[in-house]
Amino acid sequence: YIFFMKPSEREDMKYSQGHTTKVAQEENEMFNLLPKTGGKLLDIGCGEGSISVKLREAGFDVTGIDFSPVAIDMAKAKVLNAQVVDVDGCLPFADKEFSVAWFGDILEHVFDPILLMKEICRVLKDDGVALLTTPNEMWLPARINALFGRSPQSSVYRKFGQCKHHTMMSLELLEYFIKTAGLKMVYFESICLIPKTKIEFV
Repeated sequence: YIFFMKPSEREDMKYSQGHTTKVAQEENEMFNLLPKTGGKLLDIGCGEGSISVKLREAGFDVTGIDFSPVAIDMAKAKVLNAQVVDVDGCLPFADKEFSVAWFGDILEHVFDPILLMKEICRVLKDDGVALLTTPNEMWLPARINALFGRSPQSSVYRKFGQCKHHTMMSLELLEYFIKTAGLKMVYFESICLIPKTKIEFV
């Protein structure tokens, strides 16, 4: 019956079953890039608040948003400022309200990533920082599969019966989103697990 659930209902079920958000390698890299001055931080797709708590411990005034009511209730239980927001619409915040926007592996899940990026640009202060991660859907195995007529989403559908990525992300497309939204890329890092390498551009 999971196939007939709304995306938010699937997430509600996942969090109700005890799912917690883990700090992955890419989030650790994002922690290293946080401004040292603190300030108001918007955690977009905060889930049940595990990463929001760490961001609060790092000295930020954190507001978390997620489309799962169950996740938000769990975040509030951690004494977090959190609210249910569908990021496929306008963000319910004032212009230039935040110093930092944090969104790890969120952009590929939304239906309108350009709108989300523009909204992030709007709610950030003029000297604000956006920190994001997104998977490279154009990595070498996906390109090889494409040569044999297999969709980049094929293996995910066969394994999980669904694919929650609405945009097949690449560096070229990410750069386009950033430029269109009025943001500027000042640091980029690519992490490859097989073989384990890291490429940085400043």
